[in-house]
Amino acid sequence: MPPEVLMTLLSPPPILERNDSATDRAVPRPFLLTTSVYEPERAISWPPHRHAEHELLWSDRGVVTMFADGRQWTVTPGVGLWVPAGMEHEGSTRDHTEVRATYFAPDSWRKTWDRPVAVSVIPAVRQLLMHLKYAPMTAEQRMRAQQVCIDMLEITESTQLDVPLPRDRRLAPLVESVLRDPADDRSLEQWAVLLNMTSRTLTRAFAAEVAMSFARWRRLVRMRAALGQLADGSSVKVVARRVGYGSTSAFVAAFRKTVGHTPGDLAGRL
Repeated sequence: MPPEVLMTLLSPPPILERNDSATDRAVPRPFLLTTSVYEPERAISWPPHRHAEHELLWSDRGVVTMFADGRQWTVTPGVGLWVPAGMEHEGSTRDHTEVRATYFAPDSWRKTWDRPVAVSVIPAVRQLLMHLKYAPMTAEQRMRAQQVCIDMLEITESTQLDVPLPRDRRLAPLVESVLRDPADDRSLEQWAVLLNMTSRTLTRAFAAEVAMSFARWRRLVRMRAALGQLADGSSVKVVARRVGYGSTSAFVAAFRKTVGHTPGDLAGRL
């Protein structure tokens, strides 16, 4: 493959402004995908934007927080976030996160993933994507390898800690406060008083907006925050306190129930 074509394959796609039409392509025809690598020493963030291609955002190390389709997603090693072409999204990383973004040409994509979903990034997929990024090969070889990679991608039921965000403006003070400080332990009844509504009204509003109770929603927020702090190297005991748990054992139990692993098990992967 000519060097200039390889360079095009390895360069990141353009970011589309909100009002742009999703017509530009970063993946040159007839190829199917391209992967970009970001390994900043410091935390980075992406403002709201869209891409012309489908995007699979995944991490080799650390945690990435993404906002897409009215939800807050937590991307950890082994599980990526699929963002369809043209969908607005934004995100951020913590220090020393190794982020990978693989973009797919929409006109060659056959799977019906029209909403953000969690996608399994098994070791074989990861290795093949990185091989495609760096290894020289003929156009025919590259096309075959790219198709194999696409065939291996599957939606996963693995816990992705996607946190639905209520859009009811009446709930905005509560949502902003808990996202800012997951250790905020005010009860639903206390929040109802602050928001000038009854406990029943607040319960119904939460159920209507996010299809879960306030307690479960706050637990998701806390676990998402815990993942980032564990990735930073904080101890389980310190993280438990920072996200609102009075004891380490209570935090570990809640973490296992929500994530499916203990904090110690997951910290080794981050």
